[in-house]
Amino acid sequence: MTLSNLDTELSGDAEEDESLRADRAPFFFEVDDVNYEYDHPLITGAEIMAIAGISPSDGLVQVLPDGSRKTVSPTEEVRLVPGIHFKRRPKFKRG
Repeated sequence: MTLSNLDTELSGDAEEDESLRADRAPFFFEVDDVNYEYDHPLITGAEIMAIAGISPSDGLVQVLPDGSRKTVSPTEEVRLVPGIHFKRRPKFKRG
């Protein structure tokens, strides 16, 4: 193996290591004004509810940047991005 091949091989490993470290960086999300940390960029609705102590029967909604809300099912995968937050699905009572 030549020195240039070794350099190329080592720099390729360094790039892979850097991308792996980025995937392991802590990711943050907010549920009902409480911040949580998670170690992967993808998380399911069920995992969010479990971490936040929300019963699956209560449900979960994601608050979108424009203020609208989107229901998150327990099996749905969500990418954790800066500023992402969720709320317990509101309960409506007849009255």
